[in-house]
Amino acid sequence: MSRAGTILWVLLCCAVPAAQASAGATAPTAVRPLDLTDLEAPAFTNFGQDEGLPDAGVSSTCVDREGFVWGATPAGVYRYDGRRWAAVEDPALRHSATHVFVDHAGRVWAAFRNTGLAVYDGTRWQAASTETGLPSNQIKHFAETTDASGQATLWALTWDRGLMRLRDGRWELDPGNASLPADPLRSMAQTRQLGAPGRQWLGTNARGLWYRDAGQVAWRRWEGHQFDVAQVEDLMPIMQHGREELWIATYTGGLWRLRDDGLRHWSHERDGLPSNVIYNVANTALPDGNRAIWVATRAGLVRLHEDTLQVFNRRQGLRSDVIRDVMAWRSPDGLDVLWMASDWGVTRTVLGASPWVIASLMGSDALGVFGFLVEPDGQGGERLWVSSSGEGLSLYQGRQWHHFGQDEGVPPDANIGSVIATRDEAGRSTHWVSLRGGVVLRRLPGQSRFAPMATPWKHTEGELLYDTLVRTYEGRREQWFATRETGLYRLRDGAWTHFPPPVSNAPWRALRVLEVVDGLGRSWLWAATNHGLARFDGTRWDTLGADLGLADSNIIGLSLIPDASGRQVLWLGTASAGAARVDVSDPRAPRLLGESLPPPPDPSVYNAQVDRRGRVYLCTNNGVQLLTPNAHGFDSRIFGRHDGLLHQECNYVQYLDPHDRFWTGTLGGLAVYDPKRELHDTQPKPLRVTGLKIDGRDVAGPSLLVPPGKREIRVDYALLSWFRESDSRFRTQLLGYDAMPGAWTEQNFRSFNALPPGHYRLRVEARDHAGNASLPVEVPITIQAAWWQTRGARIAAVMAVLLAGYGLAAWRTRRLREQRRALEQRVRERTAELHEANERLRALSYRDELTGLDNRRRLLEVVSPAQEPLPRALILLDVDHFKRFNDRFGHLAGDEALRQVASAMRSCAGAQATVARHGGEEFACVLPTTDARHALDVAECIRGAVAACELHVPGQDAPWHITISAGVAVATIRTHEDTLRLFNDADLALYQAKDQGRDQVQLHRPP
Repeated sequence: MSRAGTILWVLLCCAVPAAQASAGATAPTAVRPLDLTDLEAPAFTNFGQDEGLPDAGVSSTCVDREGFVWGATPAGVYRYDGRRWAAVEDPALRHSATHVFVDHAGRVWAAFRNTGLAVYDGTRWQAASTETGLPSNQIKHFAETTDASGQATLWALTWDRGLMRLRDGRWELDPGNASLPADPLRSMAQTRQLGAPGRQWLGTNARGLWYRDAGQVAWRRWEGHQFDVAQVEDLMPIMQHGREELWIATYTGGLWRLRDDGLRHWSHERDGLPSNVIYNVANTALPDGNRAIWVATRAGLVRLHEDTLQVFNRRQGLRSDVIRDVMAWRSPDGLDVLWMASDWGVTRTVLGASPWVIASLMGSDALGVFGFLVEPDGQGGERLWVSSSGEGLSLYQGRQWHHFGQDEGVPPDANIGSVIATRDEAGRSTHWVSLRGGVVLRRLPGQSRFAPMATPWKHTEGELLYDTLVRTYEGRREQWFATRETGLYRLRDGAWTHFPPPVSNAPWRALRVLEVVDGLGRSWLWAATNHGLARFDGTRWDTLGADLGLADSNIIGLSLIPDASGRQVLWLGTASAGAARVDVSDPRAPRLLGESLPPPPDPSVYNAQVDRRGRVYLCTNNGVQLLTPNAHGFDSRIFGRHDGLLHQECNYVQYLDPHDRFWTGTLGGLAVYDPKRELHDTQPKPLRVTGLKIDGRDVAGPSLLVPPGKREIRVDYALLSWFRESDSRFRTQLLGYDAMPGAWTEQNFRSFNALPPGHYRLRVEARDHAGNASLPVEVPITIQAAWWQTRGARIAAVMAVLLAGYGLAAWRTRRLREQRRALEQRVRERTAELHEANERLRALSYRDELTGLDNRRRLLEVVSPAQEPLPRALILLDVDHFKRFNDRFGHLAGDEALRQVASAMRSCAGAQATVARHGGEEFACVLPTTDARHALDVAECIRGAVAACELHVPGQDAPWHITISAGVAVATIRTHEDTLRLFNDADLALYQAKDQGRDQVQLHRPP
């Protein structure tokens, strides 16, 4: 044994898996769960032109007592009714609005830059300007204060006349204006304890901060030199830790907090604010009774809690980084809702509405998170490691992120797979990090730097360490390594042993290795491989696939979850057949359990995780499935984006922490599901009538009186749910006309044509996303009769010409029936249009966004067995040395290279072929034939076309060329095993093409 091998083995003998406790060890001390409060990113919903807002941006928002949201824009005042934004039609409000505000009485006020102000009392708007006695037309902002008796005063801040107040229904100038500088006013607030009781504060445009105490008329400058020439954009008083604070937002001067013990300043240069341009601040409640501060800046939204600062911008889902206003509103069901006005439109986030938390967005610009680790931090709490595609390794500890750099042994932009910890017998951790390309980094206990570890596998472009496991077997310590391209390795006594694949020269992929101790105390190893479930008896590995009865031998997930009777059951995740369970209580005779599981949302399933309640989480490529045991099996619940899940497509790493929180890496980052955050919404939402129209013209009032000769009436309504509005449903019944209520639909209006004269009531019902039924509303509708429809006229007509009257009535009835049939036809047409739109959405779900080709989901459907045998030829191809090209020229050049490959495949494959992106730089082409010669011709055509493509790389004088390697296989698909065999054969041919030098096509020839 070499000296280096001896040293390595000594280190290994001290290590045990991080999740494994030694026999007889003291029970681990309970640790505080990792606080997600300062870690999570909100889920944002954006509203722009597609939702009815103008393209000029929004400067301010507010929510009235009814639950409608109002926005001030350069194009006027807009209202959101739970479905769309719409401009207030009053011409007096179609001017540049600077602020919207709700006073203590529930009235909505709008300020305009040059045309005065307006007030909405819940029924109509009333505008005021200098022409009607208003002291100024240039209104910047509204504010409200209360005196010692609780009497409220409404204030308006102007650009040119100082401060105005509303007294006895009339606006008048404040007597204290004489003591203020000739400077526009921008903000106002009142504190209760800070300084003197009831102190009022004013922020100016360029002359800093001013104040006056209760009972005083004159204003005085606050002598804080930092604000002498500051533009004070906003003032917000709050109670925090039992003391009052005044938060001060300044333009270019950063953020300030004033307390009785002094000033605290946050800036871009010192504290990491994204910008020193601060527009305004808001606050929301925290579970401990204190407040979180939200800051609108020119470079994103900021959340401040104690000394922890988080920045949210376009990367987190905002459509604009310029946040002009942030407003916090408490919904009737007790949730804090943030409404943000920006240069793009309006953004909303409902805090705490989802049990899903966005823990990290690392890798979201590439392929997401492939490794993470939650472990004790040694101080009674927990810390979080996250590794990602293209963004290296980071550690979250003590409410701060640390990104590892080259000086710590980790390339900062590395493509990292797993991050794993093992512990020695003293409980000290050794951390392992796997890089794409086969390099393994290790950080030993007590060290701060990672160093490469010598390994026997080749450092090829596709190699990667997926998993490692340390165990004691027959009194000897050994460590196992599962790799992406060359399978399983063992390190024991300083010597490496490679266990070859079950099929010679075939790809040998092992994703996970697991130790299971049987009832006799003997240790067995199980591994998830592309050749099935693998079992190690201490001497050799055997693979169990079709002989075990597995529908898919490509295993991508492996977990041990004992069942209720104590049987040792392995849950297997497969690439194309969902989840399977294998009883390994007797390792020599494992048995596939026949009890069926509820179908997952996608056939690709990764590592199952079980919580203390026996609920099982299955992460797939199209959402997360939660299986809850019942008397007959499992109930199924699917989580997707609409539930707050960061990204629908999972990666291969999942974890259930000691606090029953489920963690998973996804293509968009790291997501966490916390059952304790699950809200059971039982609050009915307000249902409101938002519009009445007769022949397209608005009608005021709670009822409709339709004169003779009018044709169409329309009633619009809205459910103010503030969350998942697209899941709101409505149904209506026209009492006196409809025999029963209609079906539940998402349509939020109902219209009628040519109703017979009479009295009706339109009854509207609604329910929100949680199924809560709202209080129904009814709209009285009276259809007035024409003169010839009155009782007297009819009697006269009958007496004069009985037959003519009868014929007229019959004609009228027939026409009404025809019109009703026409209306029903319109409904059917609309239903067909909705169906067609759904089909278009379904088509998009089969597309790869980058290349425009079909995605893997569509590919698997094309090669799935059908009722009739399917002739199929499969071409699998891979861009040669793509990582090297991508790392050298960047993601943009890499993306263009992938698009060139896609274009070449389209030009060569023909109209009958299915061309798909299989993942990363891998592509596939399926031909409806078993003609190997034709398939080789197509593959060679693609290879030649790609080789002939010229890639113009920025910064390079000459164009670059790329090449591909391709493997071809043909088969007739009758069963699922035929599909798997076709993919495996094509993969073997591709492997042979690469092995023989790349830039070539190889046909799989059966032995």
